[in-house]
Amino acid sequence: MSATAPAVAPPRAGTGAIDRRGITLLASGHFVIDATVGAVPAMIPVFTAIYALSDLAASMILGASLLVSSAIQPFFGLLADRRSMTVFVWGGVAVAAAGLAMSGLAGGYLGVLACIVGSGLGIAAFHPEAARVANQISAERKATGLAWFMLGGNAGFAAGPLLAALFIPFLDARATLVFLVPGLVVAAWLHHERRRIAIPVVPRAAAGTAGVPPRARTSSITLLLFVTSMRTWTQFCVLALVPLLLTDQRGFSDQAAGFAVVAFSGAGAAGTLAGAALADRVGGRSMLIWSMPLVAPLLGAFLLLDGTVALVPLAAAGFVLMSSFSVTVMMGQDYLPGRLALAAGLMIGFGAIGSAPPGLALFGAIADAAGREAALWGVAALPLVGGALALLLPDRRVRAAAA
Repeated sequence: MSATAPAVAPPRAGTGAIDRRGITLLASGHFVIDATVGAVPAMIPVFTAIYALSDLAASMILGASLLVSSAIQPFFGLLADRRSMTVFVWGGVAVAAAGLAMSGLAGGYLGVLACIVGSGLGIAAFHPEAARVANQISAERKATGLAWFMLGGNAGFAAGPLLAALFIPFLDARATLVFLVPGLVVAAWLHHERRRIAIPVVPRAAAGTAGVPPRARTSSITLLLFVTSMRTWTQFCVLALVPLLLTDQRGFSDQAAGFAVVAFSGAGAAGTLAGAALADRVGGRSMLIWSMPLVAPLLGAFLLLDGTVALVPLAAAGFVLMSSFSVTVMMGQDYLPGRLALAAGLMIGFGAIGSAPPGLALFGAIADAAGREAALWGVAALPLVGGALALLLPDRRVRAAAA
């Protein structure tokens, strides 16, 4: 089986129409890929009980998953920018699902870590190539096409822990084996349709990067990563601190706090699509400048209100915050038009995931020292910083500005 099957031209490329079947293929793979990521936290208590793990050892399971799946994405992006690597798409799904599945049969802590690292390799390989293809088959509606691709991942991230939780009572650690079914089915589907998504890499000269100073490309993508990191810090700090605030200080049950997280994340998934539609009309930079500052008063309203009514601005904050999720990936690819896969690896791997640990450590320390509400007031200011930094971004792709 060839990893680079003879390519076909993207259907209706250049006509302004999205290749919906191709996007559906990629979104399905993204669903499975992110479901394997989402399932890891749900499995940690099981592994902890079986292998008598310390909190540090248990946290390293999730840490290994996030680190491997995010840190090496740019490396796979560099490879995918040299030639079409369809094997990264269907093979990444198969490896990610198989690695997670085998962790339930590992027989020891080191075996679990090895399987999770293997799964992370599949996750890291999938994202850059799949995002590159999604960009190229979305024609003139790149933000919308990427949003549907991202929506598959968001849905998978939510479905992963639910699927694991359904089978843990019956299978214990072997609940991970359930992920083999969707993983192998979707991987086989992607392999069968590999010609459709084997989109040739656009040569760098044709993409318009030849005359663009490397400093201009580097400064633009670096600044965009800072903006994206402000969103990522806000997202993950809310997910980490809000449930603790609700249960320990506002009298919510664990289940009710869980529903609050679902409301925040679910609204964020819907916001991804809405934000992409807006960005296709007004541009990514304008959308970032106006949307990110709106998150601050919404989080402030959540902190000032009490009871279930406070969940309304919390959900609204998730909607607005995540409305730029696909937009920043599109902008990164605009700034590096000859490096679409590398740009996706940077924006998804580092910007959307890999940048989270420093923010979590900083605001976790603030919460320990000054309380969770004080930490969350600080978190509410982060989107204001992101919006201010977005003012400095080029309003068009770097090559147009250089011209």
